[in-house]
Parts: sequence; structure tokens; C-alpha cells
Amino acid sequence: MENNWQRIEKVVKWAGLSVNSFALAIGLNRAENLYQIKKGNNGISRELASMIVARYPQINKGWVLTGEGDMFTDDTIQRTSIPFYDVDAESYVVAKDKYQTKAYIALPMIEKSEFATRYFGRAMGESIPPGSIVIFRQIDIEMLIPGSECLVLCDRLTTLRKVRRSLGSNQLLLEPVDKENFDEVLVDEREVRELYLVKAVINIKTV
Repeated sequence: MENNWQRIEKVVKWAGLSVNSFALAIGLNRAENLYQIKKGNNGISRELASMIVARYPQINKGWVLTGEGDMFTDDTIQRTSIPFYDVDAESYVVAKDKYQTKAYIALPMIEKSEFATRYFGRAMGESIPPGSIVIFRQIDIEMLIPGSECLVLCDRLTTLRKVRRSLGSNQLLLEPVDKENFDEVLVDEREVRELYLVKAVINIKTV
């Protein structure tokens, strides 16, 4: 069970804010109260919990106070909240323990996804433009549909490509979308340590 600060931090990250911005968002004049909780000097008061759920009604007040139950009051939100890591996908899967959740993405139409990250590569062309947020679900090789866009983790490489089985062999053909600048790669199925299917792509456009 998370301690007082871990629960506060979890809500802050889910909201996608800094601690100071979160304090202002819930109506605190400054974040000192929250930092005192982080230091272990204060607990979470009923007043603070009420301020949090007033701003974010999807958060379970009982969980904020005690850590018991679910973080969210709505089971749909609980099931569809995907942790987002603000780092390139290929870097994340190689060293998951190195990175902390930046925020949570709630998409009711996309369930059972493991994580969301950025994609800064260029091999996928306009299909997944550099800088996109990509949502992934881990699958077994047996579940692979030929031509699916997948993040493939092998001992010798980690890459995001369209994945097909090579006819008559146990090899996978990893195809870039931008074939003018990137090569196809063949890997043996036994080399694949983890396989993540692209479930959704969110393009961030700045004006």
C-alpha cells in the first residue's frame, strides 16, 4: 500500500502537473503543505482530501485518506488509465525501471494497454510521426497479425516496425514505412524477448 506522499504523488502525476501547479489547481495558496507530507511531517487531512476530490471528482476520497480501495471512483477510468512515460519508446522498454510515470492517459476505448511513450524515430514515416505519443499493449508472438505495427525488443536490437512472418521460416520481417531511408530487418522469433502492439497514436500539433 502506498504511503501518504506516494498517493499524493500518484494523483499529481495522473493530473500531469508539477507539485506547485497541482497545489494551485486544488486551491492551495502554495505547495508547502504537500512538501510537509513528502517529508513525513504531516498526514493527509480530510480538508486536503476534500480539496483534491472537489477538483478531480474521479479520484476516490477514501483511497486518498487511507490507501484502501481503488484510486478512481469509476471502474472504467481505473481500467483505462495508461501510464505515460515522457521518453522514447525504444529507450523505455530496454530499461523500464529507470523511468518514472509522467502522467496517466485515460482512453475508455482502449483497454488493457501497458504503457504510453513518445516515439522520436523516423522509420515509421507519416504512420507514426516523430514526437507522437504511442500507446502499447504487450502480446505474444502467436497473437501477431501480419503487418501490425509493433515495438520489438530483441537482444541485438529494439525497434518499432511493421512486423510480418517470413514465409517458410521462423523469422520475422521488420519493415519500415520509410523504405527509402531505412532497411528491412530479419530476426529469428526466438530472439524476440518482448513484443508490444501499437494500440493508438496521438499526434501532438503545436500552433
